[in-house]
Amino acid sequence: MSDTLVTVFGGGRVAKDGQLYRECQTLGALLAQADFLVATGGYYGSMEAVLQGAAEAGGHTIGFTCSIFDAALKPNGWVHEERKTGSMPARIERMAVESDAFVVVHGGLGTLAELALVWDMILTGEVRARPFVIVGQEWPQVVQSISQHTQMGSSALKLLTFVETPEAAVAHLREVLPR
Repeated sequence: MSDTLVTVFGGGRVAKDGQLYRECQTLGALLAQADFLVATGGYYGSMEAVLQGAAEAGGHTIGFTCSIFDAALKPNGWVHEERKTGSMPARIERMAVESDAFVVVHGGLGTLAELALVWDMILTGEVRARPFVIVGQEWPQVVQSISQHTQMGSSALKLLTFVETPEAAVAHLREVLPR
């Protein structure tokens, strides 16, 4: 098994019987089949779907959990290895430091926060540059809007790779990551 860790950011409010859940399962399975370690935030929704797909494909899964959620949330049943932090900023920083690549799927404010913070950490050189793949038709519009209404430069945009499908995301990672 490779020690190349791909962390997926995505939302917790994803129905198990929905299209996004199935796409996230596919993403997890494809990542595991490509011999990557697969990580998410370790809770529910897309995080659970990705880890389920990876585990069912024989992959090793990691959940980056946070002790502030201990009273309300438990890691999903597909987490093989839990890496817990004490706060949300520490959780995102740990994911940024320990991961070899990132994939972003549809989500909410937490997903947007993860995307923005890790993206900025790479841009400023706080963590080394690494592949950052954004999956879905909605993300180009979100990023374009942020770009139009902020002081973001073109160098920031060059750090992201936009794709429409889980298959395209994994194909890109297979091209650019050592295994």
